[in-house]
Amino acid sequence: MVLEEDLSNNTAIASVGQQQHDHHHQHSAIINNADQHPPAVLLPAANQQQQQTMQNEMPLPSSQRLEYGVDKATDQSGPRLPTTELNDQQQEASGNLVEDDAYYYTVANTKTEEESWGRKLCGAFAGFLFPRLTPIPWSSFVLLSIFVAIPAIAYLMLFTKMGYGLSTYYYLSENYEKYSGYLGFSIALGAFLLYLFDCFYWSSPTGRWLRRTFLTLLIIGIGFFTLFESGDYPYGPVSLFVVLVALWLILIGKVVYKNVEPKAYVSWLSGPLFFVALVVFLSWFIWTFLSEKNEYNLIVSLAEAEQSGCEPNYADYPDLNCGDGMGGVCFTADIASGSLTFADGCDEMCTQVYSKCYNTFILWVGPFLVSLGLVFLSFFATFLRPENSPEQETTKLAKIWMFLLFGTWVSASLAGAGAGVSATLTALTLASFIAAAIFLAISYEQIERKEHLNRIGEQLVEKYGNHFDVFRGLLIVTCTPIFVLYFFVSFVIQRIRDLPFCPYSKPPVNTMSLRDIGGTGWLTVEARRLLREFQTWNRTKVFTYAIYWGFAFMVLSVIVSQFTLVFLSWLIEKTSVMPLGAVTGILVAIGLTMFLLPPVPGAPIYLVIGIVIIPVGRPIMGIFGSLLFAHGISLALKLVACTVQQKMIGGLLQHYVSIRQFCGVNSNLMRSVKLVLQQPGLGLDKVSILVGGPDWPTSVLCGIMDLELIPILIGTLPIIVLIIPTLLTGSFTYMSNLRLENGKSEFPWAGTVATICAAVTAIVQFGSMVIAAYFIENTVSTRQRELDAIPIDEDVKAADERDEAIVQAYEEVTQWGSLPVWAKSVLSVSLTSMIASCYMVQLFADECFREYQLTYTIEQRLDGDWKNIVKPLGAVANLLFLFSLILLYVYRSWAMREATSTTNHD
Repeated sequence: MVLEEDLSNNTAIASVGQQQHDHHHQHSAIINNADQHPPAVLLPAANQQQQQTMQNEMPLPSSQRLEYGVDKATDQSGPRLPTTELNDQQQEASGNLVEDDAYYYTVANTKTEEESWGRKLCGAFAGFLFPRLTPIPWSSFVLLSIFVAIPAIAYLMLFTKMGYGLSTYYYLSENYEKYSGYLGFSIALGAFLLYLFDCFYWSSPTGRWLRRTFLTLLIIGIGFFTLFESGDYPYGPVSLFVVLVALWLILIGKVVYKNVEPKAYVSWLSGPLFFVALVVFLSWFIWTFLSEKNEYNLIVSLAEAEQSGCEPNYADYPDLNCGDGMGGVCFTADIASGSLTFADGCDEMCTQVYSKCYNTFILWVGPFLVSLGLVFLSFFATFLRPENSPEQETTKLAKIWMFLLFGTWVSASLAGAGAGVSATLTALTLASFIAAAIFLAISYEQIERKEHLNRIGEQLVEKYGNHFDVFRGLLIVTCTPIFVLYFFVSFVIQRIRDLPFCPYSKPPVNTMSLRDIGGTGWLTVEARRLLREFQTWNRTKVFTYAIYWGFAFMVLSVIVSQFTLVFLSWLIEKTSVMPLGAVTGILVAIGLTMFLLPPVPGAPIYLVIGIVIIPVGRPIMGIFGSLLFAHGISLALKLVACTVQQKMIGGLLQHYVSIRQFCGVNSNLMRSVKLVLQQPGLGLDKVSILVGGPDWPTSVLCGIMDLELIPILIGTLPIIVLIIPTLLTGSFTYMSNLRLENGKSEFPWAGTVATICAAVTAIVQFGSMVIAAYFIENTVSTRQRELDAIPIDEDVKAADERDEAIVQAYEEVTQWGSLPVWAKSVLSVSLTSMIASCYMVQLFADECFREYQLTYTIEQRLDGDWKNIVKPLGAVANLLFLFSLILLYVYRSWAMREATSTTNHD
């Protein structure tokens, strides 16, 4: 038996014939030539066979055949429909139709259209969430699944809490961590010397043998070093697992499937990899709820911290006596009772001695990380299918991987392990790319690999070439210190190459990438090639984008992560003594103000309401009543915000060109949205855009179009699906920090549920956007004639043209070669300051900010001053951040004046 089903296509394929038998009057529809567009008519059928014959002989109008962007006359997933004209007999028969049946046909056709939308929507989700699996025999599928499961089971048993992970981490930490320093230094020194002496250019037989030997020893040494350092870097084993899985499967292919072409074999792995990933995830999910001991919360993390290889950090809390005098801590965490007991004189702050210990969380979430790694490899294996588009599959993998990483990071941050999981996800991503490179290396010869990568690169350049400067900016802000170190090392290597007794350390000069750069210089020929490539960039735009990336990072790491936490704790403290009505009024006022700001989404507003309402409403309504009240307030606030945006901004201010221009009424996106919103009724496409579309522009566009308010509000009601998990995330996060008088966690399960709710929130938020994007894209591809018929807003068009002229002038005056020296200096110093502030906050977070939690108070933890959360080094980082923004403002102000002056002059 062969696995013929392709998961990404199955849900999109539907049977057409069965729907034809469900016709109430057993009539067939005869539709004339699409160019004439006559009224729809019905032809009585003598019998079922005649009806089927007539259906196959009739053409569909072009507007219906091209529905959903697929020509139904040639669609391979459905029956072939000829495109010939109606014959004379059919045209004559069409005159016998009764008028009453025309209404039934219209309703039936509409129902069929909605059902087809549902099928295609499910197909779109399946195609996004699942890889395109290669059909293989069942025996091979089962056997390969077993081979994939072997290393997965081994890892689960040795390095996760589902097995003996605590014992393994403790054993490695106690017995081998002391040797990791020597091993790490030896590996670094050996790698540096091999690179310094150009081991990859050793071309003699002896040189090649030495290179392979040294590289093998380095790889083995890195593996052991990763295990030895697992106590301090718990994400090492899972990263090592992903790489070893790729090597293990390649070995299986060489031994068991040696007669199968390597490219085909790797593509076979997509199904078994995804299947095992799903089984591992479901096993972990079920295991988590089997016992309270399997959940993750503060009590569990403290109780198992020492067992997992963590050492208490007393140095950061010199004013507290957190030790018990015997090498342990002054508090006891009991998992069985869920209590936290403090000895006499032991401050509750002493629990923070394990704040940097993420081992327990990594041990608990380890099975999910295994699933992530296997899913990545499963998607990558689909690249090798010849019928797949590399560009489409690359984009698909990037989207699903970013979505999974973001959801995991949000969940871990709310669970209190955000910093540790950020490093874990980074290491896991790097290991996954290394494993993917192994798959690619075994599947293609060297020339084929280059051609394959070049083809992918060309397709990406063709589609995203205009956005490359954005990614170059990200590269600059993250890797500039690495580039500086690289150029210093290249200087040293070039000095070695110039030595007369090192003839073996010479790069080839006849390669395409180095052919035109030869000669001598201060740097190596490879470094000079990179510098030449850098000089071709639009450095002004790249530097500006780099500053924007740094700004986004600082906002997330400082303003959101630190100051927002302090603000929320202050808000909880102040509102806890206020009446419920006053607190509700404050939240409504703040929420409505945030909703009226175009860039602000609704999710953070619901999160804040979920956090604040619980402590205020609990004494009056209890937990359950407070949650219901918070949900009602959130939904009402969303509807009020939509009303204000639609009627007071879109309705009253629609005559202002700036409002219509901000909504982008002439863009294809908003024109498609407009076409869907003006449809009568509340179809799935309309509701999806109201819920998943951009909040502010969609509501304001409804006002500009003078749509009725009540139907729009009714269509917005499904937003409750997003409100519920978002609000519960905030509520359960707050509840997980509550303690009884004896130190026992009041809600030990709340942390786990908050993590799950955060993941559900990310899925719902992303899913609603995907559905809305699907219907918008469907409108663009199937209703282009109607889109073209929508009149262009001439006033907005003129404003857009003026802005475009200014943008072009701005790009001309900001070309790096034409910038004055002072402008280059201002932009460069701004970039340098931003990079320095980002690195300080990222690498020295503990020296920049004090530890703070949601249930802390400013009076107790920050000595009554919220600014005390910033340490001296953090103040320096913030000043560099502000200095960078000021310099950027000075530069942009000058550039805009020059651009405006040039435009006015022209």
